[in-house]
Amino acid sequence: MSTIACGVDGSAQARHAAIVARSLAERLGARLILVYVRPTPPLIGAESVVAGARSVYQRSAELARLEAQGAFERLAPDITPAHADCDLRLGQPAAELAAAATDCGAEFLVVGTRGRGTWRSAVLGSVSVAVTHLAPCPVIVVPDRDDAEMHSRPHGTAAERE
Repeated sequence: MSTIACGVDGSAQARHAAIVARSLAERLGARLILVYVRPTPPLIGAESVVAGARSVYQRSAELARLEAQGAFERLAPDITPAHADCDLRLGQPAAELAAAATDCGAEFLVVGTRGRGTWRSAVLGSVSVAVTHLAPCPVIVVPDRDDAEMHSRPHGTAAERE
C-alpha cells in the first residue's frame, strides 16, 4: 500500500494541505500519515546537555503532545483518526518532515505554505521550500487559499486597467 505524508501545524494552511492530502490518499487508495513537528532549538554547550537535557526533553515532549493533539483536532471534521495515522516529532520542521517521509516510505509529501512572500521567506526561512530540497519524494506545496484566490482573480477589464 502506498503512503502519503502531510505536515500539519494547526494553521489554516496546514488544514488545507491535509484536505488535499486526504483527497489524494483516497483517490490513490493510499495510507495517510499526518506529521506534526514541534520545533526545538539546538542544544548548546556540553554542560547544559548533561545537566538538564533529560528534563528539557521531557517537557518538550509533553508540550509537543499537547500541541499536536490540538493541531490534529483542528483538522476535524475534514480529517479524523479514521482517515489518517498521526506522527509526532521534535526537531527542525523541514528535516523532520523529510525524515518522516523517508521512514514511512511516502510516495508524496504534502505541505502548506504560509504565503509570507519572497522577502519574509528569504529572511525567516520557509519550511515548504526547505522540505522540497530534503524530501526523498515529490513534495506537493498547497498554497494559502487567500493567495491562490488572489492570483487566480482577473485584474479587471482592459478598460479598467487603462
